[in-house]
Amino acid sequence: MMKYLPLIWAALRRKPVRTTFTFLSVTVAFTLFGLMIGLGASMDLVEKKAHPDRVWTLPRFDQTSMPVTMARRIAKLPGVKDTSIMSYVQGYVGDPKNQSGLIMLDDAYGRIFSDWPPTPAQWDMVRHDRKAIIMSRKLATQFHKKVGDTFTLISETPRADGGKAWEFRIATIAEDAPELSGGYIIGNYDYYDKSLPLADQGKMNEVDLQVADPAQSAAIAQQIEKLFANSGNPVQSTPENVIAASNYGGADINAIARKIALAGLAMILFLTASVIAKSVRERLAEFATLKTLGFSDTGVTALVMAEAALPCLAGAVCGVIIAALLSQILPGILPPNFSVPMPTFSPSVLAWSLASACAVALASTALPILRLRRLDIAAALSGRI
Repeated sequence: MMKYLPLIWAALRRKPVRTTFTFLSVTVAFTLFGLMIGLGASMDLVEKKAHPDRVWTLPRFDQTSMPVTMARRIAKLPGVKDTSIMSYVQGYVGDPKNQSGLIMLDDAYGRIFSDWPPTPAQWDMVRHDRKAIIMSRKLATQFHKKVGDTFTLISETPRADGGKAWEFRIATIAEDAPELSGGYIIGNYDYYDKSLPLADQGKMNEVDLQVADPAQSAAIAQQIEKLFANSGNPVQSTPENVIAASNYGGADINAIARKIALAGLAMILFLTASVIAKSVRERLAEFATLKTLGFSDTGVTALVMAEAALPCLAGAVCGVIIAALLSQILPGILPPNFSVPMPTFSPSVLAWSLASACAVALASTALPILRLRRLDIAAALSGRI
């Protein structure tokens, strides 16, 4: 093995600009590859965590509000164990550029979504203090807030007194949820509802329910849709695990991520194959000399593969490291309402990258190696080829 190292190093140093360009290009491609594989891992985790016994019901055609009485009718359906309602308040903090929003939830939400980061004690804070809110750690850092501070949201949703400033007290700061990369703020639905003009009270944006038998969640969802199909508020009702499997509203993010990752690999393969083919073509006389000195076809093959594998493997490692760093930076750059989870990085992502780098190196050297095995030593030494 030691006798190959000087030869590999000499080959890489032969064209330093080309070697550097190849390494940088492979690093960029594997950064993209790592982000896509990490995103796929995040989506798989979200799907795995989804509860088949929970059903989400929203307006079918837009995000207009629905009467709260619809939630009461749903709660009476056979097989429905518990229901919860929510409304959204959108606005900005201080400057219109600082977009934010609150999820106003009722008392049942903490029971149905017990796997959410807020603890039962934190849910109780909002339940017993109408102006209290739970803020995720990410948004607390973004807005430089701490427990006890006042949080003011300027919203186009007017209060009963005509004002547009909604003031809340930060009762607690909870951990972030991986599936809500933009963070979250939770408030008291009853306080929000009673603060609206009388004509706007008694409305909601979403009904979430828990069924007694997870196997019946799809059937109950269809029953809910039929119940309101001919009403003025038709709905779309979907089990949570189906929503997770559909990757956020029908966009198959997993499939998109895989295609982008494959495109990155194709780019690496094309680049590496071109560079290795050119390098071998320029050094046919050198390889003929090595064969004359006793190097076997296997030895020459190993030499060419190592020359291709080193930039690929180094680029794969650097690319995954850069992708992991980017995944930490992206939440602070992306819009607050960006709901797609950030890429998750684990040893498996690095393993996939290294395995792909090896596969690319192997594929890119196939034709040059075949040419070297058929090399006419005498012709190569004489410069006729």
